Amino acid sequence: MDSFGQALVLLALCCGVYSEVLQSFTDVPACQNFFYKGQEPLGLASNRTANICQHLQGSYHYATLYHRLARVPIYSAYILEVSTTSRPDISSSNWYLEPMLGGVPQKEMLQPSHSAMQLNMDDVLESQAVNDDYRNSGYSRGHVNPSMHHSSAAQLATFTYTNMAPQDATFNSGTWNQYETFLRDKILSSCQQTHILSGVILSGSHPGEGKWLRDRVNVPTYFWSAFCCVTRDGARRAEGRLGRNQSPYDMVTKSVLELEAILSKEYGGEVALFSGGCQ
Repeated sequence: MDSFGQALVLLALCCGVYSEVLQSFTDVPACQNFFYKGQEPLGLASNRTANICQHLQGSYHYATLYHRLARVPIYSAYILEVSTTSRPDISSSNWYLEPMLGGVPQKEMLQPSHSAMQLNMDDVLESQAVNDDYRNSGYSRGHVNPSMHHSSAAQLATFTYTNMAPQDATFNSGTWNQYETFLRDKILSSCQQTHILSGVILSGSHPGEGKWLRDRVNVPTYFWSAFCCVTRDGARRAEGRLGRNQSPYDMVTKSVLELEAILSKEYGGEVALFSGGCQ
């Protein structure tokens, strides 16, 4: 184990085990349910990632594999829901942060103004991206897990910087938004349940490689998504998308196997997205 991995172990030992940042997603059954057949993707985790079960207002809403150094999610796992409310009216300066990434023993995600965050802000800043990283950067705060795919409290829970990655504004509001709308308007109505994995491909593993905001937040080269739809008669449909985070904003449809092959090449190991067997 390298020094970074040892630091993560020491952090867990000194701060205790809390239900938000997990040793394994299987530690919290409610979080495990966000994955198809309860099985998380293989090949994307490393000693630089953290397992987060996103918790707000007393409930778990989705799972995030968060890259601590790149300060973006590698993926989010969630179940597609009917959106029953409009987009929350919340200023980006008040978007939530994950206290336990900074060693703050608080179960719920918190806003930056919370006293527990203010007392430990140096550690919080070191552990994750914040509003100042994105301000005047030329990039949108791109939801990896979109709010339009959720309802009520779950929708609000997507407004956290552990669910954001720098996204070209034209891509965010254009082809990527069209795909997210397609999932909400077309796939949701035809499926009894739809599990979604949505993530990014990093442009570099550390500052000096690829593109970064303020030498802190990696700007992904691609956003990707895959869904596993179980229809009402028990059949399964699976499909993926890969979108370029810069002009010309190519968006291509991929089979799950094709998307897995691309991610395996990018992340240097064999990747299985729906290891429970949805192809």
